[in-house]
This record gives sequence, C-alpha cells and structure tokens, in this order.
Amino acid sequence: MIGSIIERVTTELPFHVELDAVRDGDKGALERLTDRFYPTVQKLVHRKLAQDLRLSRPWLTARFSTGDVVQEVFQSVITDLDAFRGRTEDAFVGYLAMVIRNRIVDAIRFHEADRRDGRRIRPMEDDLEVPGPEGDPAAVVASGEVVERLYAVLGSFDTPTQLLLRGRIEGTATFAELAEQLGFATESGARRAFYAAQARLALLLKEQ
Repeated sequence: MIGSIIERVTTELPFHVELDAVRDGDKGALERLTDRFYPTVQKLVHRKLAQDLRLSRPWLTARFSTGDVVQEVFQSVITDLDAFRGRTEDAFVGYLAMVIRNRIVDAIRFHEADRRDGRRIRPMEDDLEVPGPEGDPAAVVASGEVVERLYAVLGSFDTPTQLLLRGRIEGTATFAELAEQLGFATESGARRAFYAAQARLALLLKEQ
C-alpha cells in the first residue's frame, strides 16, 4: 500500500549512499533526500488526516496543518536519523509513515485532553488496538490520566525502543517491518525485543 505512493525520483546516487551522506552531515544530501521524499510524506499525511480526523473527528480538522505536520516529521526524522537502520527506500517510507502516525496520535491525544473536561476519553481508532498480550499496555487506556501516564513512561525510553513499542501497541507496523526499519537481524529478534521492552513498560506503569 505504501509502495504504491512512493515518488520514484531518478538520482545519481543510490538511496543508501545518500542516507550515509546525510548521517555524515552532508547538507546537500539532506536537501536531496528531503526533496526526494517530501511528496511521499505529504501524501501520507493527507491520507492519515483524512482517516483519523475528517472521518472520525471532524471537529479537529481545522486545528491541523498538513504542511506543519510534514515539516515536523522531517525535523523529527533528521534529528533521530540513527534510529532508522534500514537500507531501502521502502523501509524508509515505512519508517516515515510510522513517525507520521505517532505525531498524529500525539496531536489527537493533546487536543482531546483539552476537550475531555474530566470525562472518559473516546477510545482510539480500532486499528490502534493490538490483539493478544501485545495490546496489554494499551488495554489500560480508560481515562485521560492513564493515557498521559502511558505516554509519559514511553517517553523515558530511547527513540528506537519507543518506535518499537508504539509500532506494535498502536498497530502501525509489523514485526517484519520493524526489524527492517530499526535494524534487528530477524523478525524474531524484533519480537523478542518488543516483549522485553513491553515488560519494562508494564513494570514502570505498575510502579507509578
């Protein structure tokens, strides 16, 4: 699905070479990478805003700017580029899509907190639910206070671990995708890392 909207742009250098140049601080490579993927990210933002806001939360539509979200995503990705360990364009676009989703969920959570006024929040979208034990931390999301506790604890983890946990808790990426994007040798390795991080998350939530 993601691959169908990737903007294939002919460049002199392969993607992984450009990526390494960006990591080395090459500003020209950074500009080329931004130009190369900006249309793709923009389309992803439009699509996710349509799904998450216009269809289920129309009252939030006026509060979001696609351009602002795109800029924030790129800034976040460039700041935390070391968290991405993939070597292909498809893996990078999948990574961008995951970061976009995280930003939109965070924004929705922030704006709904303003609107809640002490009432129980409306559950997140069904596609954020993960069946089985992977979804256990998300199962406690019954009030705004609990939501804030969950995300506050998530924020104490390093960036790759946050992405791993949110990718499964929010249902935005498979273990295979996370393995490729975050540099795990195998899907099983990503799965084991998730369960270990989930146990730490559950313990920290219990301690609070």
